[in-house]
Amino acid sequence: MKKLILLAIMSTFAMSELTNEAEIKALETAKENERLCKIFTNKITKYKTNMRNDELAEATLVSYEKRMDSFCASPAVQIKVKTIAEVTEEINTVATSKENARLCNIFSQKAERYESTMRNDDLAKATLISYKERMSTYCDTSSVKS
Repeated sequence: MKKLILLAIMSTFAMSELTNEAEIKALETAKENERLCKIFTNKITKYKTNMRNDELAEATLVSYEKRMDSFCASPAVQIKVKTIAEVTEEINTVATSKENARLCNIFSQKAERYESTMRNDDLAKATLISYKERMSTYCDTSSVKS
């Protein structure tokens, strides 16, 4: 059981490393876009106050506006940081699910073997019923039967 939990924890952290790297890059990109958006917004505001009245100045303004639109239109990246409790809950859920699947298989096999060789008395029937009840309990809570 300890090895199973340790494996689940290691797998979760290994997977989270890959996710975190991508999230960090996305966050850095979003911050850079936000910074450039502010720069071009300020640049446009200042440029309009001192702008000349010719085609070159108009083209410069259009260029600034296009760049501002491209940086300001980038969607904001929202990253959900998981708490330790959430990660622990996920690990426990995975571990419990695997344990339920394992117990489902064990009691299924026990019930099959016992039924084929059981005596014909009340104690043997009660034992078989017990195996089938436990099998039913674990198989209902586990969607995986390996």
